[in-house]
Amino acid sequence: MLSSKKIISAITTSLCLFSITILPNAHATLITMSADSIVQVSLDGDNNLEGTVNSGSLSGSEVVARERLNQSQQDKRIASFLQFDVSSLTTDLVNSSFFSASFEVDFDSRLNNKNNLSVMLGQVGSSWNALPGSLPLFELAGTSTNQATLVNNVRTDTFGTYTLDVTDIVRSWVTGGSDNNGFVVFGEAAVYQGAGFNNIGLTVDIPEPTTIAIFALGMIGLTSRRFNK
Repeated sequence: MLSSKKIISAITTSLCLFSITILPNAHATLITMSADSIVQVSLDGDNNLEGTVNSGSLSGSEVVARERLNQSQQDKRIASFLQFDVSSLTTDLVNSSFFSASFEVDFDSRLNNKNNLSVMLGQVGSSWNALPGSLPLFELAGTSTNQATLVNNVRTDTFGTYTLDVTDIVRSWVTGGSDNNGFVVFGEAAVYQGAGFNNIGLTVDIPEPTTIAIFALGMIGLTSRRFNK
């Protein structure tokens, strides 16, 4: 016959394996964070002023990326800078194999139907905040790193939700690999075109124990206690 210790060991091993098998299949919670700061900057802005942000026919409530073929119209060349507070995330969470982060926006308007323009998302390399004296410069858009295409062509692409994976960037912010200077949304080339975006968010997928896994671990304790008695 099996001894009580062997029975406990067998049950413990089975439940642990069971919980480990279940955990990856229902592991995560989605959390969407809103931007804490959104600053739209034109080319004639400086460290103290945003400049004259003129979105033309685009809504003033939108986050705008706009370019002009005529370089003299600097007040109408706009980049939008956004910062997210990720202080609620821990190193253990972001280093989990289940962790992911995505930048999401609703592309909902374009300036015209004549010109092609790609809108980019970049990681800002210099510190800034929304207070006078520290506002970001338009030029920081061009020097941003980890640039990726958010909307390939605002003239022909359909309106809707667009998503970019930013897992490595957010992980780096949390672990201290890089400073959290936020993102910038900007036009890739100087051309008379622009795009407006709404409902901007940073969605993170973080791991959590499942109910079944917790139940399995609880059963281990109860089984052990019973045989010890």
